[in-house]
Amino acid sequence: MGYALLVLGVLVCSATFGGWIWLNAHGCGTGCNDFRLRWEDTEALAVFIPPFIAGAVLTLAGAGTILSHRRK
Repeated sequence: MGYALLVLGVLVCSATFGGWIWLNAHGCGTGCNDFRLRWEDTEALAVFIPPFIAGAVLTLAGAGTILSHRRK
């Protein structure tokens, strides 16, 4: 179960970060020469931060489960 949580957490974090990059690239439009991640966009961050935190919690829970079973 620990490995499933770990993989799911990494996938959620990766998909969230990929979505953030895609949003910034899409918002830039065509012909953008100064593409950068806009961390000051609080409206978008309000959507992307909760799933990223959930993915981090899943990853930590999976790692904790794996480590606790190895100690026994």
